[in-house]
Amino acid sequence: MTARFIAVTIASKPYLSLARVTARSFHEHNPEIPFTLVLSDEMDGWFEIAKEPFSLLSVNEIGLRQLERIRFHYSPQEFSYAITPHVIDFLLAEGWDGVLFLKQETLVLDTLVPLCEALQRHSLMLTPHLLDPPRRSGALRRELDVLRAGVYNGGVVLVANRPESRRFLAWWKERTFSDCLCRVEEGLHYEQRWLDFAPSLVPGAHVIRDPGVNVGHWNLPERDIRVENGRVTANGGPCRIFRFSGYDPEHPERITKYYPDRRVDETGGAASVFERYNRMLMEAGYAETKMWPYAYGRFDNGAEVTEAHRSEYRRLGDQAVRFGDPLATSGGQSFWNSLEPALREDG
Repeated sequence: MTARFIAVTIASKPYLSLARVTARSFHEHNPEIPFTLVLSDEMDGWFEIAKEPFSLLSVNEIGLRQLERIRFHYSPQEFSYAITPHVIDFLLAEGWDGVLFLKQETLVLDTLVPLCEALQRHSLMLTPHLLDPPRRSGALRRELDVLRAGVYNGGVVLVANRPESRRFLAWWKERTFSDCLCRVEEGLHYEQRWLDFAPSLVPGAHVIRDPGVNVGHWNLPERDIRVENGRVTANGGPCRIFRFSGYDPEHPERITKYYPDRRVDETGGAASVFERYNRMLMEAGYAETKMWPYAYGRFDNGAEVTEAHRSEYRRLGDQAVRFGDPLATSGGQSFWNSLEPALREDG
């Protein structure tokens, strides 16, 4: 490979253990490609970057317009999703030829060089949730869930530094600025539903049809996962990227919180992959990092920011700009002082 690629994930402090596992597994199989974390939070002295398996970019460094507004507008999870296109576009603007975006709950199990080589021929690469129609029990429910969430999964996205992909990122950034919410009745599923437009909006967009890329609870019933001598395969080929969306390491018997009745011990060879991931999370400090505070989760008077506060702030739209930093409570023009007493008590 002569092109310069970089891999990136996004996480807040409570999810740092997940980012560590993603970075370590990525480096194990792709030592020639740099990996960075964009911290959608503040370090506040909770960890030392020199000891981490990734380089670090602060969310303050990526040129996000109205940063104070957007980080209050969204919950921690929504915020990390909303800045995804901003992060990718920032790295391309820094001169990288291609960006491999991986969500924080990812385990890399094989080299991703073939994906990087393919990205040199395409503008943007996406993975669909499904490569085969579901056939087993609950098939219709899974199909409908995919239709609600989006045809393509936002956990693995590869973008080349081309004009057409940069134009798509500019449009995607505008959409996630205020509409990175889970409101399926309105056609919204965080940042993800917007990806449905990519194949029609981006010349050179490519759909990855490798069953070993982006294996997750949504397609696991159709993937034959096997482990031999530590190597994981999917449908007979390398299993490169395994995703753990909704996985709770404190309930290791469940595949995901989204389908609580589906058990790990019913997944065949994939069960050992879940066990490996759980072990790696614990070794990465899961029990410790999950307790670390989110820097943007409280007003400066100590009151907790609730969803009711965020909802009221979103309702104001562009008018909210007049408050400046919504976490600041001093002064008569603060967002805090504009709240009804009941909302202030809610915090």
